[in-house]
Amino acid sequence: MRKLLLIFLLLISCRVLAEDNQFTRISTYQISAVNPTPLSNKPGIQFPGYRGANQLIIYTPEYGSYTGTNEFGREAAVRNGRVFGFNGANSFIPVDGYIISGHGRAKTWINQNLIEGAFVKIDPARKVIESVITPESYLYKAEHRLNEVQKVILHYKRNLPGYEYTSAQNYYTSSLGNFQNAKYYLSQGNYKQAMDEINSSLLFSQKAFYYAIPAYRDEFHGVWLRPVEKNTAEIIQTLDKLKRTGIDNIFLETYYQGYTIFPSSTMTTYSLTLQRAEFQGWDPLKEWINQAHKRNMKVHVWFQAFYAGNDDVKKTPGHILFVYPEWANVQRRNAMEDVPMPSGSEHNGYFLDPANHLVRQFLLSLITEITSNYDVDGLNIDYVRYPKSLTPDVPGYIESTWGYSKYARDEFNKLTGKDPLHINEGHCLWPAWIEYRQKKVTELVSQLRQVVGKKDITISAVIFPNIEETPIAKLQNWKEWAQNCYIDAFTPLIMSSDDVRAEKSVNEIASITCNNVKIYPGLFEPFTAGTPTNLLSQIVAIRTAGAAGVVIFDNAHLDEDFIEALNTRIFRN
Repeated sequence: MRKLLLIFLLLISCRVLAEDNQFTRISTYQISAVNPTPLSNKPGIQFPGYRGANQLIIYTPEYGSYTGTNEFGREAAVRNGRVFGFNGANSFIPVDGYIISGHGRAKTWINQNLIEGAFVKIDPARKVIESVITPESYLYKAEHRLNEVQKVILHYKRNLPGYEYTSAQNYYTSSLGNFQNAKYYLSQGNYKQAMDEINSSLLFSQKAFYYAIPAYRDEFHGVWLRPVEKNTAEIIQTLDKLKRTGIDNIFLETYYQGYTIFPSSTMTTYSLTLQRAEFQGWDPLKEWINQAHKRNMKVHVWFQAFYAGNDDVKKTPGHILFVYPEWANVQRRNAMEDVPMPSGSEHNGYFLDPANHLVRQFLLSLITEITSNYDVDGLNIDYVRYPKSLTPDVPGYIESTWGYSKYARDEFNKLTGKDPLHINEGHCLWPAWIEYRQKKVTELVSQLRQVVGKKDITISAVIFPNIEETPIAKLQNWKEWAQNCYIDAFTPLIMSSDDVRAEKSVNEIASITCNNVKIYPGLFEPFTAGTPTNLLSQIVAIRTAGAAGVVIFDNAHLDEDFIEALNTRIFRN
């Protein structure tokens, strides 16, 4: 098998005989693993896709259909020895190509040394990858951009009566002219002039793409925002930027990592830290709401339910798991530990135990305080799940599962006569153990409407789209929430740049939810170092699937390039 893999990589990699000129750039990087497994790549054993810190991984079709990676890397798709696309996470592996995936330093190398059209060669024996970028690479990229513009204009001409595309067509025509000039100069060996024409073509095709995608009336535009603003003036500056972008729904991180941004009487009642240290002395939640409402913008409380952060809780007095260590969620492999243990696959973060009624009571009390004392427009509940485990088809699944707190074990034992620590996947009670934990999460979600009461507050939930995997690996059975209309909207996390997958995910959710549950997909292109073009392409895709809007992750990465793309046309009201 390994010999066949080496032959495959050699066949789909090509040796680039680059002409020696100042416009050619060559770079190499060490490959950490090809098609990693828990045995072949131990540094990645706890991480999605078995990609460890700072590793560069090659995924071929032999690995499977998708890389399974998380959003903290960058991935390039290669076919016939040439890069043809990029993604942020969990890429589809082309059947006639492969994926280059990097985290940390390897991610930086990908961002700096790969572009669409770059030539790539893999040396399997030395485990080295080589990238060669030539003027022809940039010409490939320019042609790809022109094709994208044509595609989106044709889409809206077919599907949107009265579609206006004059500006987009004018920019496209200019871009095409520059592209044709570049081809001529390249044929003459005039690389400098060719590159000037290519750069102009790329600039005009970008403008054409931005102007090609229309705004939709009453479309929901949101952004997740972790507050770093220290005073009212800074809050105003941020809100004005977002308003200019066309975003009018702020998902303000209000309770996260076990602390509140506002001075909380609930936290005091439970002998916990009153407020996050950086906000002590004032109430930023109140000011965010006041300033947002002055601008006709809405504030949704972004609330991390069962996630308690990654501080060392044993050394953090006032933290929820320092005061109540028995509230911690427990992984099976650590069931005999007498102190809270973090999840290695979730940023070394600690989680609360959904099974413990005292945990749910605390969270509901905190939500009650927020919705009673502040004029919030929405509640966006996040981390309403267990920590991620491996999937059942992967070795080590059982030991990676969560929920083995003393409270949960005792309660399940009383219900069934069996300690879940002593059953495995083949036991007749294993499905009951899965359902027990799913229902504990659902119990919190089902009580949110009662807490909110008759107030006009939109209840939304962050979910992972895969309805087959999510209820098992994260014990988040959002299908039940949808069918019982426990919430008003879902904000599913779309961490991939793959337009087809984004559309498919929204279609899947829409087929399950009741009619009055809206879908606002969470798009990660800014966070995953994607491009504004990728973001706009995804918005087109999720619109096609019937999404009612979009929430962007996140404000911290929403730079001027993304702002320009959004406020040119697509987010204009």
